[in-house]
Amino acid sequence: MAPAVTDPIMNKCPRSTAFHEAGHALAFWWNGQPIKRITVRTKAEACTGPLFDLRGNPQYAEGWVEADYLVPRPAFDAPGIAEFLPSMVDAIERDLLHCFAGPVAEAVYRHRRSDRLIRGSGRGDLDRGHELISLLPPRKLLDAQSQAISRCSCLVHRYWPAVSAVAGFLQEHGTVEGNAVTALLCEMTGERPMSLGHQVASLDS
Repeated sequence: MAPAVTDPIMNKCPRSTAFHEAGHALAFWWNGQPIKRITVRTKAEACTGPLFDLRGNPQYAEGWVEADYLVPRPAFDAPGIAEFLPSMVDAIERDLLHCFAGPVAEAVYRHRRSDRLIRGSGRGDLDRGHELISLLPPRKLLDAQSQAISRCSCLVHRYWPAVSAVAGFLQEHGTVEGNAVTALLCEMTGERPMSLGHQVASLDS
């Protein structure tokens, strides 16, 4: 049996990861999507192997928000499919918020540029984002990523006190049920978003 890790830094959930996952949670909440569970791992836990989600799938990440994407498997859809299924555009753009709000929140906390951080600790989010963007009509491809990041920045800054509260909650508890985070976001903001009730374009201002 491996010896217990006594380093306090190794046994503490990284605050930057907590902000990252809080950003993802904010986007799902804003879109009225149920959050099932959120996990932020200590450095010691992250060294032991993957975390397992509620379906039993291994996830090689320091943190994880378990919620359903509107486009569940973008890698298996045909590129440009939204040209022929226009109703998909809204779902794709909302899922881009789900992807990029995490690294954007972490970037705000760390006083870093969002685009650079996304290529680092947000690499998995970027990969999924590229899969989603590839589904958009050709006329939307060029600006899709920068527009999504800009929208996430607006969202995160608009609700920053709530993001900070969720990050602190996650850092303290590590793994929390989604309904607890949803309740905290509602309490902090005084809002209870309906499913897909907000217009994505409202984040363009």
